[in-house]
Amino acid sequence: MFRSRVLTRAFVALSVSILLLPGWVGAPEATGAPTLPSGFVLRDQPSGQAAFDLTDFAYLPDGSVLSTGKSGKVAWVPPTGPSRTIAALPVHDKGDLGLVGLAVAPDFGTSRQIYLARSFDTGVGAFTMRVARWTVTGTDTPTGLTNERVLVDLPGFHDVHGITGLIAADDGTLWISIGDAADFTRMDPGALRALDLDQLYGKILHVTADGAGVPGNPYFSAAAPNANRSKVFSSGYRSPFRFSLDPRLGLPVVGDVGWNTWEEVDVVQPGANHGWPCWEANAPTPGYSGLAGCAGVVNTPPITAYHHGSGTDEGNSVTAGIVYSGSSYPDEYRGAFFFGDYVTQKIWTMTYDSQGRLVQAPQRPPKFTGAGGPVKFAAAANGDIVYADIYSGLLRRLSYPGTNAEPVAVATSSTEPSTRTVTFDGAGSYDFDGDPLTYHWDFGDGTSQTGVRVSHAYAAGVGTVTARLTVTDRLGATGGTDVVVVPSNHSPELGMTDLGAYTFAVGEPVVVGATATDAEDGALPVTWTTLIRHCPEEATCHAHPGTSGTGPSFSMPFTDHQDSRVEITATVTDSAGVRASRTYVARPREHLLTLTSNVPAALGIPAEGGVGTAMVTEDATFEVDAAEVAADGVSTFATWSDGRTSRTVTITVPAHDVTLTATYLTPIDKRYQAEPALRQRLGAPTGPEVVDGTVRYRTYTGGRLYWSAETGVKQIEGQILAKYLALGGHRKFGPPATDETATPDGVGRFNHFPNWPGTMQSSIYWTPSTGAHPVYGRIRVKWMALGAETGPLGYPVTDELGTPDGIGRFNHFSKNASIYYTVQTDARAIWGRIRVRWEALGWETGPLGYPSTDETATPDGVGRYNHFTKAGSVYWTMATDAHAVYGAIRQRWAALGWERSYLRYPATDEFTIQIGRQSSFQSGYVTWNRTTGQVIDRRW
Repeated sequence: MFRSRVLTRAFVALSVSILLLPGWVGAPEATGAPTLPSGFVLRDQPSGQAAFDLTDFAYLPDGSVLSTGKSGKVAWVPPTGPSRTIAALPVHDKGDLGLVGLAVAPDFGTSRQIYLARSFDTGVGAFTMRVARWTVTGTDTPTGLTNERVLVDLPGFHDVHGITGLIAADDGTLWISIGDAADFTRMDPGALRALDLDQLYGKILHVTADGAGVPGNPYFSAAAPNANRSKVFSSGYRSPFRFSLDPRLGLPVVGDVGWNTWEEVDVVQPGANHGWPCWEANAPTPGYSGLAGCAGVVNTPPITAYHHGSGTDEGNSVTAGIVYSGSSYPDEYRGAFFFGDYVTQKIWTMTYDSQGRLVQAPQRPPKFTGAGGPVKFAAAANGDIVYADIYSGLLRRLSYPGTNAEPVAVATSSTEPSTRTVTFDGAGSYDFDGDPLTYHWDFGDGTSQTGVRVSHAYAAGVGTVTARLTVTDRLGATGGTDVVVVPSNHSPELGMTDLGAYTFAVGEPVVVGATATDAEDGALPVTWTTLIRHCPEEATCHAHPGTSGTGPSFSMPFTDHQDSRVEITATVTDSAGVRASRTYVARPREHLLTLTSNVPAALGIPAEGGVGTAMVTEDATFEVDAAEVAADGVSTFATWSDGRTSRTVTITVPAHDVTLTATYLTPIDKRYQAEPALRQRLGAPTGPEVVDGTVRYRTYTGGRLYWSAETGVKQIEGQILAKYLALGGHRKFGPPATDETATPDGVGRFNHFPNWPGTMQSSIYWTPSTGAHPVYGRIRVKWMALGAETGPLGYPVTDELGTPDGIGRFNHFSKNASIYYTVQTDARAIWGRIRVRWEALGWETGPLGYPSTDETATPDGVGRYNHFTKAGSVYWTMATDAHAVYGAIRQRWAALGWERSYLRYPATDEFTIQIGRQSSFQSGYVTWNRTTGQVIDRRW
């Protein structure tokens, strides 16, 4: 969310942001030189975007950069040389919106595809938010965009909280984050869209490259893969500004921009609901939390949160970052998650374990301050943290120069004696850290030139001379090599066998040949040297010298060193001392190894740095490892998909892609497997286990099993399950706290549920005659106190319902009984003939109002009564039946001593007489005069 907060008390209190409107931006809250931990430096490079317009960037396979600008510009920045605009897209760039998201497809080298998120106008005052796949034109150098393929189109409501992030995963799927699109200036009920699984707002989505839901998503339906809920991975976000996929967990780590008080970072489990708008961080949201749509919404706590403000440990707009996976930073940063606040120009780090639990909290105060406004984090080739600084429009790289590897200079030359011109080529030079290089040539005669490939004509009389190439990386490290040239001498001509694009498995012979001739010397002998170039993903490359030899051909087995290639170099030297060399690079034949699991868990390939998915060499043998306990903290490892039960196993890569699945037994699985009778009752599973916040469940042909840490695994089925789901399921009642259980009388069945926000403790009871109905909250407390179904009320025959006046709630029960609740009266029971009389008088809308007592025995033990809120009562005896008494007549009767007076019990309801109203009692009567207001009691 590209925003700056106005520093006034009222504005900050509302968490209102002034956004980067075209032509205007709020000033950053922090100024001055960056403060960095000792040893770190910031290296800046152009992004191709203007200050205050840079929104996103991504590296291409060749080390160049694509970037996006809020105003619609897509730029390409080569490793050296000026940037180039390749597209200018129409955008709706008010507020948070514009061209704000970019992701590069993992197969970009062949597909040339990228993903863009932007908003654009569609009519007067209307706009659409879109995610689309594009093809980049140009063979090597990007020149434009074509073939837009729409994946997501959403109507916009306000100029904030739109599409906030894109990730193109290694498996070819796409992750998308979307805000709630609600008005940030007020409490907007539209924010509840973030909780609705059938709307894409306020969600993290996981979709295919064509925009369909990914099988394995918590709400995926094979029958409707394009349905909105099939695409949803998690919900309950306000503005999930940037996210990344944790390389160990394979789970999103999201920064959610707050409203009133808090910014938060979430490690997201599938199906998790992070609570917005009902919750902000760990607190109910004032105003929103009282909405009916927030009743029973359970929050998934963030892994960390920080308070709004400009204080040392505060901030105003979180930007989620990435896990540092390089090796050049000090140990305390290895595996740390970097994230920032662009408004206050701060960057924090924190660490968490393989189950997403906080291990090292963010530094207080942060160690990186005044660092610019980070709005996107990515990794350089060696893992260095690079971020887009929206204030400067630059890409800023956090480097630790003490461990920066020196680049390697490689130079070749060819000579044309007739003109004494030597052509020098440094294209074979490389940098272990993947940095772009600059090239400087010292020709050895007092002149020099820059460039990858240069030519120089030497003066007459210059004999043997040594030229030198110096290459320099972005951090200033240099490497050099000498080239001996004789301007009057032809360079040797060296030809090497062209093996084309052939690749090799481990141990497969690599056979190359070479021939060498020289204009002056004739045939020349060939010398062979080899290097094993080891380049682990996102780590520093290094080389191991290999075998050597002489002769016209050379053979060696392809290396078993993982993530490596073999460089075989043929070298010849003529009689003048001029050398020529050619190098053949034998590359591995790789296949995709993917480790998956039925629940999120830390799965790793140690030889690949612990990642769970990697391209690995055919016939390579190495170990793979699965955590003993899954990321949920309760599921335990059981077996791999090939049947092996050890968590650490050895695999030899076959001649094809392979997926190895780790099966974890969740608490639900364990109970289902351990109880044959339960399996028979529930039948076969019909879908995967679903995680929603702190609750997990799995559906079977005959019912469901639910689990939470509080309740354990409990079973629910039949009409009780149908009622439970119809009324909101675990989001309303919580997970079952008991199995479905028979009542003591053998007539009914029930499930109890835990103390849950909005419903307190609850139960659903079923009998063949009543069906299934819930009873909860204060009404349930009263019912249980009266003996539940064995007491005077019997089984519930209605759900809890609201009264017509909107004041009260009630359940009716099978023994002609009810419990009514209001805030004023609490829950009160009424049954039998008293309830019949109250019903005849119009329930709570009649002259009596709501029951203010339970049915109670009179002191003499003869009668029973209920009092009501409108100063009325209904009394019952065997002799009199039930009758109501209220108003002035009840007042006189009470003053006389109720049923202990000479009048004894009411024998009629109040009725009309000529002068007013009268109630008859067993031993007399009371009249009320409508003209005088006089109340008189008399014996019969």
